[in-house]
Amino acid sequence: MDEEGFGARALEPLGALVAQGRGPHAKTEDRWPHMSFSAVGFDALLYVCNIVVANVPSVRLRHLFYRRVMQVKMAPGSFIHSGLWLDCRRHLVIGENSVINQRCRLDARGTLTIGANVSISPEVHLITADHDIAADDLGGRTKPITIGDYVFIGSRAMVLPGVAIGEGAVVAAGAVVTKSVGPREVVAGIPARKIAMRTSKFNYNTKVERHFF
Repeated sequence: MDEEGFGARALEPLGALVAQGRGPHAKTEDRWPHMSFSAVGFDALLYVCNIVVANVPSVRLRHLFYRRVMQVKMAPGSFIHSGLWLDCRRHLVIGENSVINQRCRLDARGTLTIGANVSISPEVHLITADHDIAADDLGGRTKPITIGDYVFIGSRAMVLPGVAIGEGAVVAAGAVVTKSVGPREVVAGIPARKIAMRTSKFNYNTKVERHFF
């Protein structure tokens, strides 16, 4: 049975939950004086996604949930390890053969696009939303992140809103990327700065095939 069919019945009970999870700003029902019913449903959906599904020991079921329920656009050969944290439905694109390692946070509220053959190491945070500290109300804002093909991002790096990372660039472990990175640049530090250029040819793909992780 193919991935689209595998476990589909297991997702049927989530249909009503998804229908409720349209956003936090619907009208409030009397029995929910401080939070709309749709907001409660959306929070429940994120709980199921990030606490339950993210730790299910079946790659096929997790990928099915991400594609069908969270509406993540996963190209053929792309792979998400366990422990993923999402902040919303939709607005997340993962290119062919790209791999998201364990315990990453992919915040797609401002749109997150990941190219082909990208390797994202464990515990990386890609953040498209923040607060405007200059605003009187500390208002929220979003900016997209775009990651080009053949990018490598080291463990526990963080990429902040509005950043574009060019093809073949490398982000060192623990770096905090606040500005866009050019193609083939190697950046490191807090804030991340260019330390080298990548000169190798990209004669590889990052495709991963595992069943339980």
